Amino acid sequence: MSYESYLLPVDRIGDLLVQAGLVVTARVEQEPGGRVNRPHACLLARKPETP
Repeated sequence: MSYESYLLPVDRIGDLLVQAGLVVTARVEQEPGGRVNRPHACLLARKPETP
């Protein structure tokens, strides 16, 4: 498993994943508040299943 972090809008990252041929299976967003000073998001993507 690999992990990468980017400071880009979550919609842009989602679009790039789809353009790369991946399927976004989960998206979790957290708005700023408390100790978090900017919005955060996690996207889970996978390769599509081939028949």
